[in-house]
Amino acid sequence: MTRCSKILLSTDCFLKDQCAKYKRNNCVDNSFCLKLFKIEALFSNSLLPKHKWNRFALYIDKDNTDKKEFKELRYIEKTISDFIESGKNLYLCSSTCGNGKTSWAIRLIQSYFNNIWPSVDVDKEPCKALFINLPNFFIQLKNNISKQNDYIDFIKRYVLECDLIVWDDVGTKAGTEFEMENFLSILDYRLCCGKSNIYTSNILPQNLSQYLDVRLCSRILNQNCDIICLNGQDKRGVRA
Repeated sequence: MTRCSKILLSTDCFLKDQCAKYKRNNCVDNSFCLKLFKIEALFSNSLLPKHKWNRFALYIDKDNTDKKEFKELRYIEKTISDFIESGKNLYLCSSTCGNGKTSWAIRLIQSYFNNIWPSVDVDKEPCKALFINLPNFFIQLKNNISKQNDYIDFIKRYVLECDLIVWDDVGTKAGTEFEMENFLSILDYRLCCGKSNIYTSNILPQNLSQYLDVRLCSRILNQNCDIICLNGQDKRGVRA
């Protein structure tokens, strides 16, 4: 399990925007902060890049595009523990890049970690969620054939049992039969066990069968899955 590698200054703590103690100016030394220790371990083992651990603002366009969709996503965020306990899945898509699909998926991971950290034992359950960029996963899976890959080994260890997986960029890369069969077997097991999955994609649901095997499309879209399509503009590099 990955633990906190160093003591962070309170002003540099990635939890400061969500921490009541920090907001009250009571956080001087976080070297014994149990919340920081646990959530850092959960994030490290989720494979989410460190620069994406911080909570950031998500906002709709000025013309209120995606207002309804953001309301639905905020409800899922608020009830994320119930969502995962019920084995729900989410297909979050848009034909436009950069309008919040992956950011919302990360936000849901963040919300889940904030909910569970008081009760989770990170020694016994080090990995509660995984963030897997599917095109990168396929590349690493192929490389693992000729040379053992630590990334794939780690995923294999936890991919079937962790509570939540974000599958990022579904349908972006056309997978080989070997890659698709691996993905299919993982999904089959997780869905049969009632494990939650969040899929992000630039492919609208009615077009997904053009990019993925029909069996995968059926499992992704039809098994206890909410579908939310965003229509807002590309917001990368734009400040609220």
